[in-house]
Amino acid sequence: MLTEPRLDRAALVDTVRTSYGITVDGLRFVPVGWAAACYEIDERYFLKLWLTPDDAARAVARLPLVQHMHETGFRARLPYPIATHDGRLSVPTPDGVVALFPFLPGTTPAGWPRWSDDVLDELGWVLTDLHAVTPAADLPREDFSIAGLVPHDRLAQLQSVVRRLPERFVVCHTDLIGDNLLVGADGRLSALDWDTAILGPPEHDLALLMHGEQPVDDNALRRVLAVYPRDVPLELELFAFFLLRRNVADYSARVLRLQQGGLSAVEVADARAGMVTWGSAQWSRLDRTLALVRAALADRGA
Repeated sequence: MLTEPRLDRAALVDTVRTSYGITVDGLRFVPVGWAAACYEIDERYFLKLWLTPDDAARAVARLPLVQHMHETGFRARLPYPIATHDGRLSVPTPDGVVALFPFLPGTTPAGWPRWSDDVLDELGWVLTDLHAVTPAADLPREDFSIAGLVPHDRLAQLQSVVRRLPERFVVCHTDLIGDNLLVGADGRLSALDWDTAILGPPEHDLALLMHGEQPVDDNALRRVLAVYPRDVPLELELFAFFLLRRNVADYSARVLRLQQGGLSAVEVADARAGMVTWGSAQWSRLDRTLALVRAALADRGA
């Protein structure tokens, strides 16, 4: 969440103390994401609080996956859930459900996806590792839904196309870009926020390598494809669907935020600007973006 919700901070601190045996000297709100209130604790831990039952259930269901990946030596650092005294991975509170994670080192480079080649190469290896994971828990399956989004004719057409393609599902993060990546001093990546991980086509993660402020270039995609397994078939139509669905979803989220009201003038301006930057400016250039994807896939031998 970008603004801290009204809640009982003292009760939150007490939950951490009693459930995890941790003394909290400092609790700092971190304005990131949409679904959870996030806090940094003494530069040692990261606390997430999900306020609604649906958001909490969705996130908590993914915690065993992240724990399993951490325990089996996943290439990137992970915000694995720290267990409570009695072995639980999350704790109910009067304000919602909380989970505690280690505070991971590193920073997010500016200007996604125009990052250094070394970092993009490492991201390629991380995605390769991820898409080979055997999940330790049941995950939701991609159904190519566009429910709840602002109507968009081309997106509906693409939905019909991709639902007829052969099913090739792997573990997908679905948002492993930008602020969800940290680069450590040792060059190792930290992969954050697994709340929407699913089983889906690998193109779901790969398409977002082309998701940046327009005009976007293809260097991130090409660097990742250079290390990504060549025997994995990739479909342009899936790139198109996932890119456009993300664009329409980002646009729709900001429309909803404006409709809910109660925003400051700065927040209203930010939402309206985001509707263009991450919505209409994206889908108006989709054909150009897909031409870059098509060329990268052809050079790969897809």
